[in-house]
Amino acid sequence: MERAGADEMPDEVERKGIGTPATRAGIIERLVTRGFLERKGDKKAKNLIPTEKGTALITVLPEQLQSASMTADWEEKLLQIERGKYSPDAFMTEIEAMVSDLVDNYQVVKDAAVIMPDTRKSLGKCPVCGADVVERPKSWSCSDRSCNFTLWKNNRYFEAIGKHMNESVAKKLLKNGSVHLKDCYSRRLDKYFEATIFLDFDETGKVQYRILSYWQSRKKNWLP
Repeated sequence: MERAGADEMPDEVERKGIGTPATRAGIIERLVTRGFLERKGDKKAKNLIPTEKGTALITVLPEQLQSASMTADWEEKLLQIERGKYSPDAFMTEIEAMVSDLVDNYQVVKDAAVIMPDTRKSLGKCPVCGADVVERPKSWSCSDRSCNFTLWKNNRYFEAIGKHMNESVAKKLLKNGSVHLKDCYSRRLDKYFEATIFLDFDETGKVQYRILSYWQSRKKNWLP
C-alpha cells in the first residue's frame, strides 16, 4: 500500500503512502480476518497474497474503485485540505457524486453471484419480507438491504432484564415469533422472573418487542 500507484501521486503522498501506518495495519488485518488476503512466507518475511475470495472481490468491483490513481487523487486533496487550499465540503461533494453515479449506473458483472456467492448462514426467514436473515458483525439482519428488519446483538431491551440477544434467542424469535426466558431480573423490584418476549415490527420493518412476565414461583403475580 505504501507504493500503490506511486508514479501517479504527488511527492508528499508518495512518501507517506496511502493512509497512515495505523490505518493500513487495520485495513490489512480486516482483509485477512474476512478471508480476502492470506499471509505466506517464513518467519523472516511474509507476503500478502489474495485468496480466491479476494480475487473474486476484485473481479466484481467497479474498475474505478480498483484504481490506485483515485486513491492518489483523494490523498492529494486531503493534503490540500490540510494546507487550507481545498474545501472539505467540496471534497465530500465529489465523493457523494461518485458514489451516487456508481449506484445509479454500475452494471453488475455477469455471473457475479456465482463468482462471489453469499456464504453467510441463514438464521431464518425475515418476518417482514421473507428473505433470509443473516449474521453481520453487530446484528442479525435481513439479507435484503432495502428491508429494515434487524435484531441487534447489543440489545438494550434484553440487557434491561439481564439477558442477551444471542444466536439461540434470535433463532427462536424468527421461528416462533417469541422466546421464553428464565432468570430474568427486574432491578426496580429486585426480583427474578420468567418472561415470554414477543417479536413485532412497525410498518417500516423496525423491530418492536412485547413482554409477558411472571414470578418464577409461578404464582399469578404478573409483573407490570
